[in-house]
Amino acid sequence: MTRSILLAATFLAATGYAWGVPQAVDEQHAVPQPQPPLPTLSAEYRVSVYANVPEPMKLSFAHDGTLYVGRQPGVRIHRVAPGGYPVTEFGPPMADPDAVLADPAGHIGGRRQSVLVGGGGILAAIFPNQTASVIFNSGFTDVDDMKFDRRGRLIFSDDQPQVLSSSGGPPTVLFSTPTRPGSIAIDGRNRIFVALADGSIRIYNPNGTLADSAFATGLAGLDTYLAFADASDREHDRRRYEREHKNEHEASTDLYVLSGTSLLRYGGDGKAVTIGTGFVAGPSSGTGFVFGPDHALYVSDYYANRILRIARRPHH
Repeated sequence: MTRSILLAATFLAATGYAWGVPQAVDEQHAVPQPQPPLPTLSAEYRVSVYANVPEPMKLSFAHDGTLYVGRQPGVRIHRVAPGGYPVTEFGPPMADPDAVLADPAGHIGGRRQSVLVGGGGILAAIFPNQTASVIFNSGFTDVDDMKFDRRGRLIFSDDQPQVLSSSGGPPTVLFSTPTRPGSIAIDGRNRIFVALADGSIRIYNPNGTLADSAFATGLAGLDTYLAFADASDREHDRRRYEREHKNEHEASTDLYVLSGTSLLRYGGDGKAVTIGTGFVAGPSSGTGFVFGPDHALYVSDYYANRILRIARRPHH
């Protein structure tokens, strides 16, 4: 038995599932439950329920619009078809599959159209045939959030005060942080924005040096989540990156920040505007907060078992 199979066996569990076969979430026979109200947004945005998914956590889109959804320990992640339905389980049960990231080029998973899953001290890959293998299981405590930068390098935050990177080999510490890091976002210049447990957002250069120790302060600690408006284009816009990289002073696109119950938008000047209220954060550092291929913002609403879609109104 190969090492990868042995390691994979650590997160496979004996369940009643037909392993390797997508399983639809049974909504037809579910007892209807009262739905909490939707968040309130400013006039230029509208919010709707995109999909009903049990206890959704971190989110990641593939290029075709398929959405992968992290979950709590010991179960299978969810796959949401483009348009929000059907919702099926995907891959084997995992030790702690809360963090997910589509890896269409196979930069880390080693196979195209892989899905990376982090949690429980491992980083694994689920392959298109729904088999899985552990990729990394040392050098970090637990994957919190992960993103690809514009060069295809994996950047992820740890439960320890550090952020790591990998270009395919074992991850190494890119930089240390003063408190535990949570959500991360990467701008058009490959700078890394990190939300910290102390309620601040720091900015680090691609080489790990500190660029700004207090881009924002007074936020909701590990209930703070970050996303750039063009994040869905990162994997397939390397040519554009090379053009942008010629101008190091080019302003980044707007940074969207979910801080506890409030949705904020930071412009290039670093000033925040509140554009939404009434959000409910899920388990600490576990809320999904990403832009999709349609340029809408998607937010997991853990306790309401749903994923929200936030989009600009047409006239805006």
